Amino acid sequence: MARAVLIDDEERLLATLARFLERRGLEVVKGNSFAEVQEHLQPGRFEVLITDIVMPDYDGIRVLHEVVEARGCQEPVILITGDPNLETASAAVRSGAFDYIQKPVTEDRLGEVVDRGLRHVALLRERDEAQRRELQLLKSLAEIGESASVLSHEIRTPITGLRHALSAVGEKLGVQEGVVIDEFVGSLARIERLLGATLSFARPLTLQVAPTSLRALAVRAVDASRAHSVFASMRVEVEVDPDLQVVLDGELFSEVFENLLRNAAEACDGDGVVRIEVARRPDDVTIDVFDDGPGIPQERREDAFKPFQSYKKSGTGVGLAFVRKVVEAHGATITLVDTERGARFRIVLPDRLLAASAGH
Repeated sequence: MARAVLIDDEERLLATLARFLERRGLEVVKGNSFAEVQEHLQPGRFEVLITDIVMPDYDGIRVLHEVVEARGCQEPVILITGDPNLETASAAVRSGAFDYIQKPVTEDRLGEVVDRGLRHVALLRERDEAQRRELQLLKSLAEIGESASVLSHEIRTPITGLRHALSAVGEKLGVQEGVVIDEFVGSLARIERLLGATLSFARPLTLQVAPTSLRALAVRAVDASRAHSVFASMRVEVEVDPDLQVVLDGELFSEVFENLLRNAAEACDGDGVVRIEVARRPDDVTIDVFDDGPGIPQERREDAFKPFQSYKKSGTGVGLAFVRKVVEAHGATITLVDTERGARFRIVLPDRLLAASAGH
């Protein structure tokens, strides 16, 4: 049951508002002062707080500051005001209050604002729970990553041996049996790719930064991507100032480019155009990698960078998560930018990552 905390020094109004809220199915904790209810006003212990602004000793503005700023509660705080010009209430909303209600308070108005507050806190808690689960997953992967090289060797060695053995057997069998063997070999190869991608994502990052040419990194990534069959027929356009130098980990950022290029090729089924474009702006540098494929469905965009989320048949769901991990480790950001066609990933490097020779 959702809990509402109610503070008002007018006993009759306090009882009336509590009755309104209880009729809406809320558990109500009420008090004439902040001191009477403060033990309930901790993050996660209530869903909505309704407080009068004008009260002796500890008024509603002080309650707001204590709950939102001092205690860090995200739960909505709704203020009740008798001020006809609403200046105090408006200022409070700018300071973090969720909304305000003007006296005389009607049941309908109270219910409308409280319902919005309950929906708001439910969405916040869903978001926090999703972030908690993602952080727990990342923590678990990081623990795996501590011994990633050992784990990789222990798992890859028998898989590789089995794949070679099956290939050898397949060469001695008939066509029909050979097709089955090829399917097994293909499945083992996919397991190897998934394992490699997962361990790459899981391993702890230790940045080795140095002044680096962005164009050189992009060109190197394009050359490396040609080794993947899905990329062989892709047309690549690179527009990067050869003199633009940034301070970052060249090896890791080369992997960022490779992952984005491979992601574009898989989205285009190996037949399309992918472009890398870098722009120098007053306070940062933007790197756009975009293709002319079908793009990422709108409903999947929010999960695009989460590990093990993939909308492609052959995708592992790790590549873009690894990209974000590397980008954010450098203090940069990566987002999906709206575009008429295809997918456009934008990395924004802060000005501080520019090498001295590339400064203003």
